[in-house]
Amino acid sequence: MRRFPSHYVRSGHFPCSQSSAHCIGWGLLLTCPSVNDGVVFRQHCWREQSEMVAGIETRFFEGPPHQKSPRYSLTDFDSGLFRTVGEILAVGLAQGGPAPTFFSQWAYSYLCNGQINPTQLDKNTVADSQLRLLIDQVESSTEQSLQGLTDEILNCGFTGAISVQNKERIVRAITLHAVLRLQPMLEQLKEGLQLYGLHLLIKQYPEICQPLFVLGGDFVMASIHPQLSEKGTSKHQVELDLVNFIQDLLYESEDGPRSITPARFLQWITGQGHVPLLPSEKKDFAVVVKFNHNCEADFGNHSICYPVVSSCAKTIVLPVKHMKSYSQFRMVLLEAFHLGQEFNNV
Repeated sequence: MRRFPSHYVRSGHFPCSQSSAHCIGWGLLLTCPSVNDGVVFRQHCWREQSEMVAGIETRFFEGPPHQKSPRYSLTDFDSGLFRTVGEILAVGLAQGGPAPTFFSQWAYSYLCNGQINPTQLDKNTVADSQLRLLIDQVESSTEQSLQGLTDEILNCGFTGAISVQNKERIVRAITLHAVLRLQPMLEQLKEGLQLYGLHLLIKQYPEICQPLFVLGGDFVMASIHPQLSEKGTSKHQVELDLVNFIQDLLYESEDGPRSITPARFLQWITGQGHVPLLPSEKKDFAVVVKFNHNCEADFGNHSICYPVVSSCAKTIVLPVKHMKSYSQFRMVLLEAFHLGQEFNNV
């Protein structure tokens, strides 16, 4: 069977106009039969599939890592390429290939029920770089500079008075415009996912299928390796509490405003924008959590200090003294997260 190199997907040029299941999905993925027990061969096939999924993510989706939405392109929609993407993803998952864990929560929810809940959308939902820039310009604008954005604001469907008093309503209109215009692409993607009955499974078992499309707190917690003190000691119990605090914070972030997501939290500590795809890489992927019970020895007398993150070593050191309650933990960690995105000390 003919194999099509994965650079077709990376470049966005599919080798034929037929369904991808006959074109690329079968041509690449089905050349890796499960009856072949060669470890090297299977890893090669996995890498090929991983490259294809990464190419699809880059070419057809946009947004922060693991919070992506379809790229707005009527040209790709008219060519049926989002259907092609759905079919390739369905074939890959059916073959046991890498999961496309780059979808945003709202996009996955739409695949499940075909509905968009406006109350669950905020400005962080916007993936389009130009519209995100427009939101930033509106929020920082004066009365005079806001008038210079009139055409862009009107194009987003806002029909109220363009004034600084209406900034929140303008941002809301831009957010809804950015999301609602992607419905045709998502509908076409759903058509492609019907291959092998995958879309039916997603509709029937949305929570079970979600980890295949959305990176959540479960993966982060499975990757955490805390260096705990001896069991039975007071230090050990305090350290367990802090590990539980991490889990509480991640699930709280998943349910609430997405200022910090499991994906961004993981990227902050490791410096990686993508979850390892190869089984061997996943096995070795770990975030080490250490506990500093005596930060006075490092910094002298002080009222507050923050976690120390080493992305090269994939390690975070928590200052126990300043994180005894969940409210303290949440405040200190969020401050460190928001202020510590650069290579320096907060």
